[in-house]
Amino acid sequence: MKTRIVLVDDHEVVRVGLRALLESEEDFLVVGEAADGTLAVSMAATLQPHVVVMDVRMGEKDGIETCREIKERFPAIAVLMLTSFASDDGVLAALVAGASGFLVKNTGRSEIVKAIRAVAMGHSLLDPTVTKRVIERVVASVSDSTPAELAELSAREREVLARLAQGDSNRQIANHLVISEATARHHVSSVLAKLGLSRRSEAAALAVRLRFGSGEIE
Repeated sequence: MKTRIVLVDDHEVVRVGLRALLESEEDFLVVGEAADGTLAVSMAATLQPHVVVMDVRMGEKDGIETCREIKERFPAIAVLMLTSFASDDGVLAALVAGASGFLVKNTGRSEIVKAIRAVAMGHSLLDPTVTKRVIERVVASVSDSTPAELAELSAREREVLARLAQGDSNRQIANHLVISEATARHHVSSVLAKLGLSRRSEAAALAVRLRFGSGEIE
């Protein structure tokens, strides 16, 4: 089955270029294009794509607001955000809105293709040029925060929370922190229990909202 894709960008030349790139892949099918957020939401409803590839900055309804609405109405649709400039706050705002991935527009062709395949399979990702900065900001946010439930987290659990905010799996957390996957799983369970949450996404959203929930792309 082909991955159904909707392209959303207020610049026609960008949409044309992306369509040409993606339709050269046998497993992709571009089913629609939108120049604004309102039309993007309508297309998500009528075309039911697997992935929406969307610019962050657009007219009256920007990509973050549009992403939030799409994910609220159609949670199964993955949203991959594209931008010409990735600010830390903007990345975090996109993640809080429900985006599965975030790439800068000068990303190479092969990386864009890999990213779409990844989010279509339910994975989360960030452009490697912003990953390190985002994690550092989330760690700082959690470390500086005062809520009692966060104060209960150990230093290691705060590191795990930062990785959850990026969308890491237990295996990825284990690799990054140089611990076993079983230990990573234990830390994730402990973080969720201490925060009184049931899902990883809830923990990630909480960490982001401590300081960056209203961030915007510059």
